[in-house]
Amino acid sequence: MAKAGDEVVLPAGVYDLRSADPDDEDANLVLADGVLLRGAGSDATVLRSSFDGDDDSAVVRGAGVENATVSGLAISSEHDGRLGTDPDDEGPGGGPMYGVQIGEDDGEGSRRVLIDDVSVERFQRHGITVKASREVTVTGCRVADATSVGPGGSGYGIVVEGKADQRDPDAGNDSRHNVVVGNRLVGTHLRHGILLQFPTHNNLIADNIVDGGVRDAIDLHGEGEYLNEIRGNTVTGVDAAAIALGNPGGEENKHDASGEGNWVHDNRLIGNDQGVLVILGTPDTVIDDNGIVGRTGSSVGIELRNAPGTLVRDNAIWGTTEGFWGIRVAEDDGSSGRGAGVASDVVISGNRVTGRGNGITLEAGTGLTLEDNTVQVQGTPRRVFEGAEVDGDPG
Repeated sequence: MAKAGDEVVLPAGVYDLRSADPDDEDANLVLADGVLLRGAGSDATVLRSSFDGDDDSAVVRGAGVENATVSGLAISSEHDGRLGTDPDDEGPGGGPMYGVQIGEDDGEGSRRVLIDDVSVERFQRHGITVKASREVTVTGCRVADATSVGPGGSGYGIVVEGKADQRDPDAGNDSRHNVVVGNRLVGTHLRHGILLQFPTHNNLIADNIVDGGVRDAIDLHGEGEYLNEIRGNTVTGVDAAAIALGNPGGEENKHDASGEGNWVHDNRLIGNDQGVLVILGTPDTVIDDNGIVGRTGSSVGIELRNAPGTLVRDNAIWGTTEGFWGIRVAEDDGSSGRGAGVASDVVISGNRVTGRGNGITLEAGTGLTLEDNTVQVQGTPRRVFEGAEVDGDPG
């Protein structure tokens, strides 16, 4: 058995994993403290799991582990059926539930774990997941081709999550200080590319590339996620929001608002239906210095519904078609009554909206402030509805 300080090396080749680890009947491999599990590269060493829809199954699992590394591997499965495309269909499913799963053991989360150059495909729920842990870094990884993208948690690429019932930042299983940087998510068969959920906080999501997706690409899932930084990411070709804060879904745990103080900046959001979306009472979000480019059929660059205290500053937005709005503030109908309302105390400052579409529309809200925005569009530059309360001259 490997012990702290050991390096377990898997040379190039395909490894068919047909049995479970002696210490965990639901995992093929279990990480130990201080052990480096290293392959010859994600294009050379392949772990192929025989798990096929087994509850809680994972190819590589670390529970309450410290100072461990997983690197240079591709993780797949023997599943050779259809892949998920329908977000309303729980099927087809199959393969392991998780590719790499890092989590807690008896109330103590994992710490100081590195997941580097790992490719994951043909899984059902999460490609790489970090739960109730801290100081975990996921970098240089690729996730694609989930077997399901249906409701209830399937088809997520990279996930950082806390626990639904854990809101004590001093607890041993508090989720914080995790880093997801420089990864590639191929979203054709992913419900979400990168997802934060439950009250996880002070995490960095940076310099990732998300190509397409079935639902919102980078999603703060509407369960209290707070003080996270989302920066330098490139998101393209999503038929939903590139970055969303707040979520109307949820079966076992009903979603609504994300938490306070999330910072979304310096992202490149190109050819998505929506650039940044803030809904359901998510408070005190800062959205600045993003570059947003619409496509034919795109609806909006930045949309705020019930988003109190949001600051929208110094973004550059370019629209392509007449139905597109650069910035929209509208009423939030909520989700089964949760999160309904209008935005309040919103500042929209120093933004530049150009192109063939429209500029800024204020359809609802109180205490809305517009200042120093540049709007040069072929459509309507500004529109203020009777119910919107705007401080000062909207221009």
